[in-house]
Amino acid sequence: MPFNLKFISGESWILSLLLFSTAFILFILLAHYLKNNYVVNFDQSVLTWFHTIRHPYLDHFFSTITWMGSLWILLPLYLLLALTLTPHIEHFEKILGITFWGTLITVYALKFEFERKRPLFFGAIHELPLDPSFPSAHTAQITAFALGLTLALAGTQTLYQGVISSLLLLLVLAVSASRMYLQVHFPTDVVAGMLIAFMWAVITGWIVKTGVLG
Repeated sequence: MPFNLKFISGESWILSLLLFSTAFILFILLAHYLKNNYVVNFDQSVLTWFHTIRHPYLDHFFSTITWMGSLWILLPLYLLLALTLTPHIEHFEKILGITFWGTLITVYALKFEFERKRPLFFGAIHELPLDPSFPSAHTAQITAFALGLTLALAGTQTLYQGVISSLLLLLVLAVSASRMYLQVHFPTDVVAGMLIAFMWAVITGWIVKTGVLG
């Protein structure tokens, strides 16, 4: 199997299990203490800081970059990459698909389970989305897409693999920040979205390493 998934190799499966368990526990704690005063104060403090740095240029930048976490962008991009790269990279569509769709389904199921209202501290820069706030779907989607793509390319020895991974990381951070800057998500929503995507990436890695995909 040509995949270079070091974090789930036979020698480090304990580490991957530890990472998954840590992410899972953090998510459970986060979900349990959403209404805790310390968590509420943390959310408000971070959103207050983003409010203090408001600027027309930043409004435009974050209003644009946030679309990179939207399904309107990611779904066509997913289909394009699946059609063009699947014939050349083993299991490409399955690796990206498991990570992306697993995250997507989980996030929306949890949204309507928790029914958390959107932040109302300062008012959103644009209209508030109609769906619940926790977890952040934009953050989870772009994180899952980035991690899934990184996993799929892990064993290809692509010349620009490091550059691609770095750009994907910057994109994840930018989209995540945009959700808070635009005042449409609490910081804890954003963290929760990242944790869910990370857990699905580890699950995908296990599936690939065990040879379930064939």
